[in-house]
Order: sequence, then structure tokens, then C-alpha cells
Amino acid sequence: MADTRAAATEASGRGRREQLVADLTLFSVAVVWGFNFVVIKDAIGRIDPMLYVLLRYVAAFVLFAAITPRSLARSRKPDWVMGAILGAFYFTALVVQTIGLQYTTPGKSSFITGLNVAMVPFLYWLVARRSPGLSQIAGAIVATVGLGVLSLQGSVFSGGAIMSWGDALTLLGALFYGLHIMTTGFFAAKVAPATLAITQIAASAVFAAVITPFVTHVTLALPWQAWAAIVWTALSGTIYAFFVQSWAQRRTTSTHAAVLLCFESVFGAVFGIIFGMDSITWRLVTGAALIFCGVLVIELLPTRGKRDPETPAQSLLTVGESSRSVDAKGTD
Repeated sequence: MADTRAAATEASGRGRREQLVADLTLFSVAVVWGFNFVVIKDAIGRIDPMLYVLLRYVAAFVLFAAITPRSLARSRKPDWVMGAILGAFYFTALVVQTIGLQYTTPGKSSFITGLNVAMVPFLYWLVARRSPGLSQIAGAIVATVGLGVLSLQGSVFSGGAIMSWGDALTLLGALFYGLHIMTTGFFAAKVAPATLAITQIAASAVFAAVITPFVTHVTLALPWQAWAAIVWTALSGTIYAFFVQSWAQRRTTSTHAAVLLCFESVFGAVFGIIFGMDSITWRLVTGAALIFCGVLVIELLPTRGKRDPETPAQSLLTVGESSRSVDAKGTD
């Protein structure tokens, strides 16, 4: 009996240590994603956003295929169909978000992009006719008020309130991220995670390769800072984040994962301020706080009834700085 208790205590302690390490690594993913808003902002000040997206996807595909060759070798035609659909949503989201980042700040971009979490329950309702719960509606209202405080310029009451071009594009990008997350919820159970990820990356690279030459001159003669940003975001936003989540989210709770990954937006603002790309204003602080609180309400408070197994929560693909792994809330 004593040996059994000792073994149980040891296993429990080992489990707690593993969970702590898992939580810390997930937190590091949020830090990296937040930092990447600043990295991308600097990169697209040096090269065209479409060229950045193209080279980043190509780099991500090459790196991912080299690390997980079986995920590519074992892919089937249905996997590529699903990957192409998800890749189209993700490619559109990243392009629109990246172009929008030219005209807004990393902090505002990170928090507006984070609204994709608030959009998903309502997008799912439109498709599956499963209405959002009261907590999701309340969280969406709080987050929307935060968006207004953060982004609207002028007086709402006089009818002169407008949103900047960069913020509007970022919000559109968040919508496509939401569509990507929702669609991933339907596909994730049918395909191995690595295969679903690499087919999306490949499809997105193809879309970028087709479109970019019509938009800008494709060249490899780039400043070293641009190449550093391309390689860094491909490694950190795709490779590191994917494998960390694959390991960590099997060793911690869905609640821990959801909350920790939400800090991406916070770090986007923090690094924006540190590098002089954001200013501390009452709009940034108040709007960001409301958006963050609204997202946490949606992530943490119970929905009406039990979540369906295929209800999307977070995005499997971690190519960008806004999607989260589908393992993070039960469907993740």
C-alpha cells in the first residue's frame, strides 16, 4: 500500500511538473506571436507585403517538409482538397492582415486580429445553426465595444466616427481567420495534424506564387533584415509554434492553453510600445482591455449546453500570429 501511494505521489508530481513546463512553453508561443507583429511591421516597411507573404510561405513549406517528410508522403487527395480550402482562407487572412499592418500599429493589429475568437461562434451559428451561448454573446459585445474604443475616430453620436484603413483591413483579416478556424473544426478530425498543416502551407504558397508576380516584382535581392524576418517568422510562427503546441496541449488543460495563447495580443502591444511603434494612449489601454476581457469571457465561461465535438475553437495551423491550435479547447 505504501509503495502504491509513493508511486502515485511521484506520478502526480511528475504530472504537475510536465504541466508547468507545458504552460511555460505555450506562454512562450504567445510571446513569440506577439513579437512577430513588430517583426512583420518592420519587414513590410522594407519589402512589398505580398513578396513577404510569398517568401515566408515557401520558407515555411520547405522547413516543415524537411522536418516532417512523412506528413507530405502520406497525404491523400482528400487531404489536399481540405488543405486547399483552409489554405485559401488562411492566405487571404494573412495577406489582408499584413497589408493592414502597413497602416496601423502592431498593438492595434494584434488586438483587432484577436477578435477572430469572438467571431467564430457566430460564424459557426450561420453554418451549423447552433446558436451562441449567452456568455459568447456577452463576450462579443464587450469585445466589440473595445474595438470601437480602440479604432473609431471621431464622434459616434454625431455620426462622424470612422475606422482607419489599416484597422478595417485588419478586421477583415480577423474575419477570414475566423472562417479558417471554423472550417478547421470540421476538418481536423479527418486528417493528421501535421498533414493538415503542411497541405495548407503548400496551398497558400501556391496561391502566393500565382498572385504575387501580378502585384509586385519578385526578387531575392532583399535587405538582410527582410530575410531575417522571413526566416524568423517561418521558424517561430510555424515550426516552433506547431511542435510546441502538439507537445504541450497534451500535457496541460484546455483552459490553461486558451488563456495563455490569448496573451499574444498583449505582447503585440507590449513589443509595439517597446520598439516605438505604439504609443500608450487611453484608447489603446481601454480598447485593448475590453477586447481582451471579451475574448476571455468567450474562451472561459461555459457555453449553452456541451460543446459539439466538431465545434471549432482554435485554429490548427500556426503559420501566422493569430491562430491557435485546434487542440486548445477539446477540439484542439
